[in-house]
Amino acid sequence: MNHVRERDIVKKPRFWRVGLTLTLLILVGINLRTGLLGVPPILPLLSHDLHLSHTETGLLTSLPTLIMGIVSLPIGIMIGRLGGRFMVASGLLLVAIGTALRALWPAALPLYIFTALLSLGSACSQTAIPALIRQWFATRIGLATALYTDGVVVGETLGAGLTIPVMQIWLGSNAWASSFVFWSIPVAITFMLWLWLAPANAVERTGEISSSVKKPSPAVPVHRPPLVNAWSLGLLLGGAQLIYFGTNAWIAPYNQAVHASSLTWVSLGALNAAQLPSVLAITLFADRLAGRRMPFLICGALCLLALAGWIWTPISLEPLWAALLGGATIIIYTLTMALPALLVQQERVALWTGRMLTVGYLFSFLGPFIGGWLWDITYVPIIAFLPLALAAGIILTFGLLLPIRMSVDI
Repeated sequence: MNHVRERDIVKKPRFWRVGLTLTLLILVGINLRTGLLGVPPILPLLSHDLHLSHTETGLLTSLPTLIMGIVSLPIGIMIGRLGGRFMVASGLLLVAIGTALRALWPAALPLYIFTALLSLGSACSQTAIPALIRQWFATRIGLATALYTDGVVVGETLGAGLTIPVMQIWLGSNAWASSFVFWSIPVAITFMLWLWLAPANAVERTGEISSSVKKPSPAVPVHRPPLVNAWSLGLLLGGAQLIYFGTNAWIAPYNQAVHASSLTWVSLGALNAAQLPSVLAITLFADRLAGRRMPFLICGALCLLALAGWIWTPISLEPLWAALLGGATIIIYTLTMALPALLVQQERVALWTGRMLTVGYLFSFLGPFIGGWLWDITYVPIIAFLPLALAAGIILTFGLLLPIRMSVDI
């Protein structure tokens, strides 16, 4: 009797251990984004010092999306062989090295090479995270995914909002290269914390994380229609990313074309500021909402409503529509990232995530280029937002195909 009680106690989750692991996921999310989102604020300085053309500057900002789209699928295969814990550590190390090395050789070609290196690292880590969440938090996949996404959004906010103030206060008003070193330091610290504190990769060795006393069995959906696969999830994820990145890309040129440049910073601020409260709110209900189709239908409809409002309502309402797009797309992103862990067996989560991210990033990479091409051939500024409307339609379509709810038997 005492032996049984002792065994049950050992297998119960330890609150501090669960909290520590969730904190690690948040830290990883933060540090995968600060180095990337710290670049746009310093682009004018960087482009001036390195004599970059507009095309070269645009390539620098879009290169991470392209790299992550290309490598996510093979990384998903590698995770099955090397393990998610190892791949997250490798990714953090590459992000730290790539971010820091951009400061050592301040020239165009090294800047592209090391940006590609840190983008590779970011892809390694973010592709592995859903598999680890499925392994560690099989009964709380929605919550763990939402907390990780909280970290991603906080990292984007910190990178975009603190880079210039940090330069002006501590590094020097023109010390854009030093900002790379600054953002590499917390990544290196997170890398060391991950090696020290992240649970072991094997499921059998993380009983205190997965709160069940039996060996986990595969995640089995109530039903998964044939069209719901990694590729369709990629279009769902890519639709949200295309709307978000496309809006970021076209607000300033569009406002300039319609003589409303004074609204640009307000609209950009609303687009990005709406993400943090939205993802924090979704965290509270993530376990209830994960795997349900209704949030995708509502958010897809909100995106279409916002784009219609952008076209047919007074320009003064643009910040409102931008905020709706920012909030809706981050909710779609968060809930989509949880789907591979809910839909498939543990050993297939990484592969599905890799496929999903490959389609998603490449889809979102192409959207702004198609919008720009349409603008060039029609000379109609608003036509640049057409790919965003098509992406919202894709979200609604594939949202309808989702199972109403997946169940995870453990």
